[in-house]
Amino acid sequence: MIVVDQPDALVDQPIAIALRGFAPRQPVSVTATQTYAEAARWQSRATFISDNVGQVDVTRQAPASGTYEGVAPMGLFWSMHRLPNEARPPPPGAIMLPVPVQIEAEGTDGRRAEITIVRRVAGPGVTRHIIRTDGVVGTLFLPPGAGPHPAVMVVSGGGGGIDEFRGAILASHGYAALALGHFAVEGRPHGLVNIPLEYFEMAIGWIRAQPWLDHRLLAVWGASRGGELALLLGASFPQINAVAAWVPSGVVFWALGLAEPGDTRPPVAWTFRAKPLPYLQENNTSGDPPPLLQPGRPVAYTPFYRSQLRDARAVERATIPVEKIRGPVQLVSGGDDQMWPSSDLADIALRRLETHRHPFPFRHLKYPEAGHTILVPYWPLPELRVLTLARVEGAQDHLLFQGGTAKADAEAGIDAWRDLLSFLNDAKTLSPDQLRWSARADEVTE
Repeated sequence: MIVVDQPDALVDQPIAIALRGFAPRQPVSVTATQTYAEAARWQSRATFISDNVGQVDVTRQAPASGTYEGVAPMGLFWSMHRLPNEARPPPPGAIMLPVPVQIEAEGTDGRRAEITIVRRVAGPGVTRHIIRTDGVVGTLFLPPGAGPHPAVMVVSGGGGGIDEFRGAILASHGYAALALGHFAVEGRPHGLVNIPLEYFEMAIGWIRAQPWLDHRLLAVWGASRGGELALLLGASFPQINAVAAWVPSGVVFWALGLAEPGDTRPPVAWTFRAKPLPYLQENNTSGDPPPLLQPGRPVAYTPFYRSQLRDARAVERATIPVEKIRGPVQLVSGGDDQMWPSSDLADIALRRLETHRHPFPFRHLKYPEAGHTILVPYWPLPELRVLTLARVEGAQDHLLFQGGTAKADAEAGIDAWRDLLSFLNDAKTLSPDQLRWSARADEVTE
């Protein structure tokens, strides 16, 4: 038989798996298959050697072979690979559906056992609401109960869209979460080009006006370009009183994609009060040539971006004034990040917080062997080692190397996620005097 301690649990919760009744001291092969909304399937494999009484403790034993190595209690989950031809778009609202995982075990003598468990991104009582009002484009996830609830605004990274996964899992832990779309979603620009910060100011005002909001906390959480944005929003708007920035940048980067038809302004990522925000690549005198793009060969952009950091003036112009954030700051980075040097870029923010003696708690969690894909734990990771990104002109897709390893990223995600929940819990217990905010436009930091 296969024994699990939590047959129905949130995706971020570890579970203990044990095998019993197999032949002693013999190989037992285990296969785990996860199905998401009948649209995609992932699978992992591991072979263990049973003990003297025919048992295997997956939480304590390393597999003899399989899709992961070493002792990893949840290795069967984060080491899953997507099965061929299993990448159909999920239907709207799929994030609310249970995610079944079928676990099968078979010994060399033909003894078999199987069990199906359920994993959930949205826990019991979480509700999902499409928001297309007052100019705000996003999806709101509310935890059970009438509230009031502390809130988190989730902003997406360089891929754009609406990150419902992070919104739903936050709501499962008691936070009202607005997963906000700012580009690459209907009703918003196609590219990360000339995005006005006033859009986020409007979304912040919308959240602050909601009856379900507990005014003690409105945090913002973003990853990658979303981490850059989270720091920028915290530094710009005093209504934000906690910032979590994962694999972020403490300096503003350039635009991604093409401007909207008819927009003749020079392309930048962000504007504020009708002015473009300076960015690292602008008039940069130290950058090496960009990496050569070759079909089918992943490229690492970190050396290219790191070379641009040699221009001290460009760095200073583009640095985000994070000392203006009116609340605690969590920075998370991977030391082997090959998308951009997130540890170096986050350190720029950290040094600025230290230099200005930021009055709120702040920390930088560095994971030396991790790459760019530090995520909410236990979701399949191997396929994210390389990201496929279509070139703007559409002529050829190219591959971006993320760095790290699946195991290092998984372990970083476990630790960073636990720290984030602790970080948010501590932030919401700060007193109103410590977390002052103002909705007056004339008090917004220029």
